[in-house]
Amino acid sequence: MSSKFILKVVEGAKRGQEFVFDEHDTLLFGRMDDCHICLPDDNRVSRHHFILEVNPPDARIRDLGSLNGTHVNGKKYGGREEGESPEAGAKRQYPQVDLHDGDEIRVGGTTMKVNLELSVECVECGAPIPEPREKYAWVGETYICASCRKKHVAQEQRQPEKRVRKPKPPEPVRCQQCGKDVSAEVGPGRRGDYVCEACREKAVSDPIALLMMALLERPRQPAEPELNIPDYEVERKLGEGGMGAVYLVRHKKKGTRAALKVMLSKVAVDERSRKVFMREIEVTRALRHKNIVGFLDHGSAGGVFYFLLEFCEGGSVDKLMERRGGRLALDEAGPIILQSLEGLAFAHDKDFIHRDLKPQNILLTGSEPHWTAKVADMGLAKDFQKAGWSGMTATGSFGGSFAFMAREQVTNFKYFKPVSDVWSMGATFYNMLTGQFPRDFRRGQDPMEVILHGSIVPIAKRGVRLPSRVAEVIDHSLSNKTSDRYQNAGEMLLALKKVL
Repeated sequence: MSSKFILKVVEGAKRGQEFVFDEHDTLLFGRMDDCHICLPDDNRVSRHHFILEVNPPDARIRDLGSLNGTHVNGKKYGGREEGESPEAGAKRQYPQVDLHDGDEIRVGGTTMKVNLELSVECVECGAPIPEPREKYAWVGETYICASCRKKHVAQEQRQPEKRVRKPKPPEPVRCQQCGKDVSAEVGPGRRGDYVCEACREKAVSDPIALLMMALLERPRQPAEPELNIPDYEVERKLGEGGMGAVYLVRHKKKGTRAALKVMLSKVAVDERSRKVFMREIEVTRALRHKNIVGFLDHGSAGGVFYFLLEFCEGGSVDKLMERRGGRLALDEAGPIILQSLEGLAFAHDKDFIHRDLKPQNILLTGSEPHWTAKVADMGLAKDFQKAGWSGMTATGSFGGSFAFMAREQVTNFKYFKPVSDVWSMGATFYNMLTGQFPRDFRRGQDPMEVILHGSIVPIAKRGVRLPSRVAEVIDHSLSNKTSDRYQNAGEMLLALKKVL
């Protein structure tokens, strides 16, 4: 059984309504009809009042610039100052609050209670413990499954003169880097391999040393992939992001070059979730197309995950934009985006969704001006988020991805579809041609406020001369309403081919 986060409305018009989360998801509260808890008649509730992000057993609430604020256990968070306009209030970010079992949330006439059901596992084999748990109680507030208990009973019967002692309580969770007890940091309900926040903060921009240490310290598994990272030497770091870095590596004997992506989990990694993730990655690895970065191999060590990928010597599109002064001319950007759409259309036809498209995730091979574009990180962001290892992304820091997020990526977080990739690809093309984003993000403004309420600026208003039919395709891909957009990359590709 996985951990569950339950939010129940205990007072107000929606009394009795209950939301159960057993995987990474979001919930919107407000007056608008796209909110999961919609209260159109309560004038103390703002249009989009707060967003709740759940990554069981963790949860975080963030006020979205509401007029009256969000009260957690009687304390007010957010809310505008007296006489402050919504526009002025939206220019600043509001505090985030981590939620715990028993917490009370109050907005207007509505009160909600938090109930956290933690997963319980066998202290011997890690199998989930079913209800009623009392019958599986063991030593030190731990539990043992029926199968493991039977083994202990059998052992006692074989050696009655040497009564077998019960096992000791499980050891605390320790940081795999510094070794300190991080049980409190990991939180209740989580066990597994973990790198503490302090060590992760030091390593996230350059995690290769942490990977090498983890590989040396852990025993090699019989069914482990053939990939052996120590067989490669690191030539240089190619880039970094919020969860790790990418390196150019060369095989010491073969001389072949590849890109090594190293990602750090922000939560404890248990073996069951690791196996599920690895199965998902094996499916992604089979996705082969000339316009998708080749997935060569992968592995993990503790809370560190590594992926050997095709090396694209031309770098990423955002770096090309820098070399061109901040944006690309249509004659250079057009072929790149068409090829990227070819790769994405192939993925959509195979039921793959990217979820994190942006100029940084379009890589180039060949030489200018005859680039070959390849979509990078296909499925990695989606699978990492699904496993829960990315931490909080909607309420936390998601780097430069906010500018390329479709609106429904916030309002309908879990049910991401190809039409949302279309919006992100349209935003990528828009950014390549103008150096700007489809929405205006003011300095210090809460990005959630912009995504939910900000208008899309037509590309023709950005001061870049483009053929009107090209501008129409881009604007069509960026509609806030999913039904008004191209429904998948194939549709957008066909439309763009006609005007380029």
